[in-house]
Amino acid sequence: MSREAESRPQRILLTGSNSGLGFHAARRLAGAGHEVILAVRNLERGVSARRRILDEVPDASVHVSALDLASLTSVREFAARTAETFGTWDVLVNNAAVKVEPGRTLTADGFEQYFGVNHLGHFALTGLLLPFAAPAARVVTVTSLAYRLGRIRFHDLRWDHGHTPTKAYAASKLANLLFARELQRKAVREGRDLTSVAVHPGLSASETNARYLRRVEWIFASPAEEGAAVLVHAATDASVLGGAFVGPAGPFQIAGEPEVLRDPRIRNEEAVAHRLWRISGQLTRVSW
Repeated sequence: MSREAESRPQRILLTGSNSGLGFHAARRLAGAGHEVILAVRNLERGVSARRRILDEVPDASVHVSALDLASLTSVREFAARTAETFGTWDVLVNNAAVKVEPGRTLTADGFEQYFGVNHLGHFALTGLLLPFAAPAARVVTVTSLAYRLGRIRFHDLRWDHGHTPTKAYAASKLANLLFARELQRKAVREGRDLTSVAVHPGLSASETNARYLRRVEWIFASPAEEGAAVLVHAATDASVLGGAFVGPAGPFQIAGEPEVLRDPRIRNEEAVAHRLWRISGQLTRVSW
C-alpha cells in the first residue's frame, strides 16, 4: 500500500464488526473517512452498529451486509454480492471469530466450529474476493496469542476425538497466523500486488469476550478501543509491510500501542502452512 493509497479513503471490509473489537475498529475507520462494509452474521445488530457509527460520524460511509462464516453458501453469496455492489475493495480485515464456549459444535458444512468459522470461512472468503481486489490491496487476519498453544490436528480436523474447546480455539488461531503468513509468501511467489498482515490485539476487555475472562485477566485487559487500534494500524499504515506480525507493544504484549512484533516461531512453519492451505482448499472447494 503506497503512501498515496494510505492518504486516500479506502474501501474496507471488516468481518465480525457489529460488536467488540470489530465495531470499535469500524468506528475509527469510518471516522477517518474510509468507506466501511460491516460484514455481520446478524443483520439487525449490524444495522444497529451502523446507526451508532452514524450518530457519532453523520457523514460516514458505512454499509451492512450479511455474512455467516459458519456457512460456505453464505460466504459465496456475500462475495458475489460484494463484487456486484462495490466492484473492488482495498482492505479486507478477517476479524470475526467464535469465542471459547463449552461443548463441541459443527458448522453447517460439518466442520468443527472454531476451525470452520475462524479459519476456513475466512480462507474461502479471501479467495473468493481476491479477484476483485484493488491494486495494492491489503488483507489483515486477526489471530491471538493463543496460537502458541495451538496444534493443527491434520489427522482429526473435526476434533471427533478428545475435543477441548480451548485447544480447538488455539488451533484455529494458529491456522489464522499460518494463513496470513502463507498468503504473503504466495503473493510474492506469484507477483501479486497484495499485502498480507497478521495481528493479535492483546488481551481486550470487549463485550464479546468479557464473560470468559477470569478476574485476574480482567484486571490486566485493555479497553476494546485499544485493541481495535492494532487492527486499524495494520489495516491503514503503509509502514506495516507484508508478512508483518502486529500487536500491542506493552509488557507481555497484553496491551499498549500497536507495533510490528518479532516474527513468531512456528516449528516447520512453511511445510505446515502449505499443507494447511492445500487441505483448506479441498475442504472449502475454493482452491486458489
